[in-house]
Amino acid sequence: MEPGTSTGESGRPAPASAAAAEDARDPAAVAMAETIERLGRSSVSPFLATPGNLGFRVPHGIAAYRRVRGWAVFATAPAADVGHESDALDGALAHAAANGLRPVFAAVGDPEPFVDRGMYATEIADDALVALPGFTLAGKRRASIRHSVSAATRAGVTVVPYSDEHFDGLARVSEQWLRTKRGGELGFTLGTFGRAELRSAECRVALDADGRVVGFVTWRRFDDGRGRVLDLMRRAEDAPNPTMDLLVASSLLEYSALGVAVASLGSVPRSHGQLAEHVYATVSLRRYKDKFAPVWMPMSLVAPSARRLPGALRAVTTAYCPDGMLRALRRNG
Repeated sequence: MEPGTSTGESGRPAPASAAAAEDARDPAAVAMAETIERLGRSSVSPFLATPGNLGFRVPHGIAAYRRVRGWAVFATAPAADVGHESDALDGALAHAAANGLRPVFAAVGDPEPFVDRGMYATEIADDALVALPGFTLAGKRRASIRHSVSAATRAGVTVVPYSDEHFDGLARVSEQWLRTKRGGELGFTLGTFGRAELRSAECRVALDADGRVVGFVTWRRFDDGRGRVLDLMRRAEDAPNPTMDLLVASSLLEYSALGVAVASLGSVPRSHGQLAEHVYATVSLRRYKDKFAPVWMPMSLVAPSARRLPGALRAVTTAYCPDGMLRALRRNG
């Protein structure tokens, strides 16, 4: 087994601990996350280490999935050494078959290796990628962000790195944010709020002129530190309007100065009508991220075959919404 994974009596991998990021007694889960961070080159790769996923070793890398009935739901392709991606994918598919599971990959950037193996791919989302070398807020496409940053600064909003003294303020902001959403936190390839999660991510906190927490974002590392992906984005109900723009823009400028190659603002699912928008507002989210002038790269869902696509979609939906779609449609109170 890859360092960072473990197996139960059946030989199947055991779930990673939810507290792995802060619990030194669980070095296996910590090591698994570190391996994924080092080898994973997709912006979705960090979420292979999401608590509840089952991690296992493949040739030259590591893979992880969420078991949903007879499906192995992989967030993306295995994290593998350069030049050995094919061997790693074969290992992941062989593992699923050996355990009697049908594989589905929720978001892959290059579907060709899967199609070459007889699988079916369909574009399902787009990843918002920002090249960071030389990144600035200059230019027409980023004019609205530039103006927002100036407005937030004039309003007295500042951005600082997270420390534990901010936790209660972040918890208040997160609770307010959740009350405006439906179905709670989705998870799987979206982070959830908690002290351990904040410590394992790179978190930036917005403070108002009185030093009160009014928003925060978290970022996760991939490609051995050369990439960052935006995860949580939350602001207080009474935060100045440009707070989130300041948080994201200042993070991008900081990462550019540090020599990070690329930042993903996260994948946005393709819109599938009004009902789906009630669960996850893709149209407004895409419009917001487009203000940063990213390059939009297609992401594909991969199922065993076209005939299996409906079942694969249901399995992926369950991985995101384990309490069911009805729960996801309810507004939090």
